[in-house]
Amino acid sequence: MAFQQQVYINPAVAIPGDFASSNPMIYKLSSTGKMVADASGVKVGQFCALNADGTVTTVPGSAPTGGLTRIGFVHRENNAQIVTYLAESGYTIQPGQPVAAFGQGDFFIKADAITGTPVRGAAILWDTTTGLINVGATATATLIDTGYKMITETVTAGDTIIISNQNA
Repeated sequence: MAFQQQVYINPAVAIPGDFASSNPMIYKLSSTGKMVADASGVKVGQFCALNADGTVTTVPGSAPTGGLTRIGFVHRENNAQIVTYLAESGYTIQPGQPVAAFGQGDFFIKADAITGTPVRGAAILWDTTTGLINVGATATATLIDTGYKMITETVTAGDTIIISNQNA
């Protein structure tokens, strides 16, 4: 572990993938009865595609077959492992390990990209080619509207924000 470099006055609000409230949260269901990380692993705090074989991927490379019904959000359940030598943290669930994918709930995410100047209620889109989360963009073939909305009032790229598909 590296030597501490900085001290903050206030603790961090949350880590991407955390629950943002105790509102109803609903797991996605897999047709095979299992939900495990695919061969490339699954990143916590990202959207994912549920494949027909029960595997989950956060970067499918193209729009998931089956549309929005096959998209979930990967909740942080402390099941990501640190596998990089001397790393201090890890956000990747290793291949074959169980994944908790949710279809409904309020979560903290990292806003990877911003389009325009989004405000509360802006659409949350998932780039299926890179796995990044975009706030305020318009849906395209590879930029899928997840059905979630931004609850945080304002955002800049890299911020940890609250999203919900229950209320805006």
